[in-house]
Amino acid sequence: MTKNLLIILLFTLLTSCQLNSQTNMIPKEEIIEFFEQMKSNGTDTNTKMLYGYFFTNNEPKKLEKVSQELKKQGFEYVDIYPDETNQYWLHMERIEIHNSESLYSLNKKLYAIADKFSIKSYDGFDVGNADKTKGIERDTYVVPEKFKTNDFEKDGVQFLIIANLAFDQFPHKLEYSIFIEITSEYDIVNTSKMPNETDYAELDELELFIENNLNHNGIKSYYIGRTTCSGERKIYFVTNDKDGANGLMNFVKENGNKRKFEYKLTEDPKWSLYEEIKVKLNKK
Repeated sequence: MTKNLLIILLFTLLTSCQLNSQTNMIPKEEIIEFFEQMKSNGTDTNTKMLYGYFFTNNEPKKLEKVSQELKKQGFEYVDIYPDETNQYWLHMERIEIHNSESLYSLNKKLYAIADKFSIKSYDGFDVGNADKTKGIERDTYVVPEKFKTNDFEKDGVQFLIIANLAFDQFPHKLEYSIFIEITSEYDIVNTSKMPNETDYAELDELELFIENNLNHNGIKSYYIGRTTCSGERKIYFVTNDKDGANGLMNFVKENGNKRKFEYKLTEDPKWSLYEEIKVKLNKK
């Protein structure tokens, strides 16, 4: 399912470069991060989108020459306009498909054009829906990663928690209201009552093992987070498939080759468990 965002230019990356200095290019790492952010927010970057490209100069004449050059390469002219400092901006655009590699390569060419016409800068790009009347479409079932951790004392012992807070904006809570709570015990060997190195590794493997089994068996689910305290690791997922999750968890419990665990499924349409996790994440 997709949903139109109200803001057409949702993602923007603008950066300045000085004349004849491609050493100040937008780093490739930032462009990679730009695409990863779009994907994590549910945007399909493999579709045609409207990319805007911006150039600056102290006077408009040279920008007009840049626009003529770019028109020959299939770019469309949008506008040349002054800002509040009387610096002029050229806005060009083109409907196309990009990935981080292709956009980085195009950026290098645009910096070179800025140098060729001796203008102040190629200043970066933005992206929107190919249909200007609509916002960028995103899959609202895709949940980005917004993890937070906390470490505090509970009843005199250490309590560790990590969870994904991106579900605050998840619009499908009523559909996904079955929480899976997995509990695995570990031996307490120190005063902090935290796992030893071996147990930590095995507990993390168990978490990944269960998540992979849910995914590979077509059980739609999301990872919420985990807590570790006083000899227990609790792992939380949420799903919309109660019967499927129950059957799989029972099978994995009886036949899995990882450490032992118990589990329970809780119907929680108000996401009370998630709210309790958030309280612990903010505990001082």
